[in-house]
Amino acid sequence: MKNHRSWTASKKKKWKLIAYIIGGLILLLVLIIAAVTGQLQENSCDNSTTTTQTQLDSKDMTTNAKNIYAHWKQKYGATPQAVAGILGVLQLESRLDPNLVNSSSGATGLAQWLRDRKDKLEDLAHKENKPATNLGVQLDYLDQELNSSYYASNKQIFKYTDVHKATKAWLMDFEGMSKNPEQWYLSQRYGYADHWYSVFGASDPVAGNTLDNASSGDLTELGCDSDPSYSGGSIVKNAESMKGDFYYVQTHPSPDLGSDLKNPSKTGGTDCSGFVWLALNKAGYKVPANMGWFTGSMASDAKGGHQYLKQISENDAKAGDIVIVNQGAGAGNNGHTAILLDKWQGKETKIIQEGGDTSGHVNEGKFGTSFSILLDGGDVVLARPVKK
Repeated sequence: MKNHRSWTASKKKKWKLIAYIIGGLILLLVLIIAAVTGQLQENSCDNSTTTTQTQLDSKDMTTNAKNIYAHWKQKYGATPQAVAGILGVLQLESRLDPNLVNSSSGATGLAQWLRDRKDKLEDLAHKENKPATNLGVQLDYLDQELNSSYYASNKQIFKYTDVHKATKAWLMDFEGMSKNPEQWYLSQRYGYADHWYSVFGASDPVAGNTLDNASSGDLTELGCDSDPSYSGGSIVKNAESMKGDFYYVQTHPSPDLGSDLKNPSKTGGTDCSGFVWLALNKAGYKVPANMGWFTGSMASDAKGGHQYLKQISENDAKAGDIVIVNQGAGAGNNGHTAILLDKWQGKETKIIQEGGDTSGHVNEGKFGTSFSILLDGGDVVLARPVKK
């Protein structure tokens, strides 16, 4: 009887040991499955959400453009040419206003998303606890689309170095407009793209090379009419006749210029915008009374008022046209302007100016040298004078 009990106890211990081993193996298997599952979830590409939220609120169009550029540069290493090209597309869609909602179709935001794409945008906004019209949400959603297999090929556009090629590629591929030429409006989109490249181009805010596929269309909202008949010869002639004249002073007009501003005293004083005024006035172009402008107001007029200047694209700019660069409002030393002496060639363009060098008189130079201190963040505007 004793031996039977001993055998029974031994058998029970054996089965307990087996049970412990099996239980341990099951527990280990569960932990492995949980770990693997968790890792897969962590590394999976879930197109319905983003791992981080972009914190950006909508402001004015220029600020939105710069914030979008900064986001794409950080996210994709985007070139300024590529971003400018894409913004040229989006500006026509929404004026870069994420709050824009089409009253008839309900299309929403930067890319005017519709139907299921709009629904997905709203789902993401709900997850981020923000409105669908928030700029950061829309950039996150656009990133989400670009990470999907359907739109992923469009990420290569961020590496383009030709502004207009980026514009057309984004319009055809991301917007899917290849079969809708009636909605291309390429001239207008190219005009917008050229403008944004002049605003935030990297080392050279305005392209050093002429674009191969330049548009000669009507850039209505930029105030740019391509005019092949325009000749700025009289402006250049009058500007060059003043070479070596004047001393530099920020007074409009300086009393020592004399009373006849069409024949100003060569020993009088003026500044860069005053010199441009004198050259245009003598050549018979419209100018404000009593030299009443500075580089900030010149740029504003070129972009919108068009009383004295009309903004043009770099592809149209030639001798006799005006270049203006401003940082901020362009007051005082935060702005400079000059007259082009040849066709626009970026930094290599020849100009005539007052100031911009050490002479203190009207002189000739190159855009890249004379405007160098303003090009880091400066707003570059090319403009054509308005004839009386």
